[in-house]
Amino acid sequence: MKKRLIATAVTVAVGAVLYACGGTNGPSIDVTQGTVLQNATVVNTRDGSLAAGVAVVVDGGIIKQVVSAGVTVNVRGTAQSVDATGKFVVPGYLDMHTHAIDAVDLQPTNWPLFIANGITGIREMRGSSDLIARAKKLNADSAAGAVDAPEVLMMPGEIIGQIPAPATALIATNAAAATAEVQKQKAYGANFIKMFNVNREASLAILAEAKNQGISAAGHLSTALSATESSNAGWKAIEHLGSGVGVLLDCAGDEAAIRTLLLGSATTPGTGGNPNGLLPATWSATPVTAPLYQRVLDSYSDPKCNSMAQTFATNTTWNVPTLIRLRTQHFVDSAAYRTDPNLIYVSKATRASWEASAVARAAFPSTALATFQQYYALQQTIPKLMKKNGAKLLAGSDTALQAPWVIPGFSLHQEFALLAASGLSPLEILQMTTLNGAEFLNRQSTMGTVESGKNADLVVLDANPVIDVANMSKIAGVMLKGKYFAKAALDKQKADVAAAYANQLLATTGPAQEAAHID
Repeated sequence: MKKRLIATAVTVAVGAVLYACGGTNGPSIDVTQGTVLQNATVVNTRDGSLAAGVAVVVDGGIIKQVVSAGVTVNVRGTAQSVDATGKFVVPGYLDMHTHAIDAVDLQPTNWPLFIANGITGIREMRGSSDLIARAKKLNADSAAGAVDAPEVLMMPGEIIGQIPAPATALIATNAAAATAEVQKQKAYGANFIKMFNVNREASLAILAEAKNQGISAAGHLSTALSATESSNAGWKAIEHLGSGVGVLLDCAGDEAAIRTLLLGSATTPGTGGNPNGLLPATWSATPVTAPLYQRVLDSYSDPKCNSMAQTFATNTTWNVPTLIRLRTQHFVDSAAYRTDPNLIYVSKATRASWEASAVARAAFPSTALATFQQYYALQQTIPKLMKKNGAKLLAGSDTALQAPWVIPGFSLHQEFALLAASGLSPLEILQMTTLNGAEFLNRQSTMGTVESGKNADLVVLDANPVIDVANMSKIAGVMLKGKYFAKAALDKQKADVAAAYANQLLATTGPAQEAAHID
């Protein structure tokens, strides 16, 4: 028996999107709620290819559909239409090394600066049971629309290691204490373990127990454990190129002798008697350590560095270079930083503390200053070397209250420029702050590309970011959890923050109100 199929005009509802096919004017789609970015060019973060003339249909914080060119999208009902003609759409930026939660309850908040700079997700690098609970509340409030803030993507517990004064951290000097601390942090909700110059025994114990607990370890390398050995032991992410002498020590032909000298006493490198490798002020380059930095520079070996990077690639050890933090440290007295017009977005107390850091660094002997600035120049070549060897990279800025001249939100864009100066292509930098973050977080199903089913965290740009990395900073609009902020709204957010700081008395944002920063 034959069945007769009768063609009729049918409208099928799928979420907020109504499909209507056929008609003399070609296929069309009716959208009755949510937001539509009309006539946009979507950038494929996998390969840099472009899809022009498309419509990105968003509802409920999710990309419902990316409609191809040639299909008419009729915006009806309560739906909002955004003309994206000539604009380029990319996923929201991820700053994968921040200390923003330190200032979560200060006023004004820094969230408008993050959003205005396209940052929709952050990886926090300091925590505790209380801060983790606070971050969870922030995420819940943001998801409910009670506050506009980027998502806190990951967060550690309390930092384990030896931190330069006046900041403090947990010090685990043996395997038993280290193992117990990892178990404790996993129990109260830490996503990973943050290490800062932990001694050899405790480092290996942390790495082993983190693996047992199904979480990862990241942070600053230990002087007593090479970067290669750390990678082989399961280190997930190296911050600031290891901090201090960092990964470049693995690249030194004179590595063994320099490492022995660094494993000096608890107060002075080169004096012996400190086999655990607890080197004070590992992050802060000082005149005392300058000669050892110079020995790394003088004996640098490109083959050794390539070998280390290949180990990172084999083990999937990620690196978050934070070149902006390294550069502001070594050039902290630079007039360009001290007169940055974006300092209007920083409190007066913070600016004063940063200026004090600049004055202190300017008092260093000229030979030490020259060594550290040359050291940065070599550090800046490492991201390209790592990429060439297949090692994984993430973009991060280390924005924090006590990191001199690292201004919330804006610092990530400075990082883009420094990564470009290191030799990375615009597409590689775009991937570092979108696609790579999704892979690192194992959230490729919801992040990293502009596709149907992904989170509606987007940046709308005035120019093609694959052509020039500077175009990643030409922001025309930002979508956060499906809520669209046009450029005028973003400009107002920044202006409100600047006005609040301008009207603030210095005493109202002093040290008692500003949490101590640990890198």
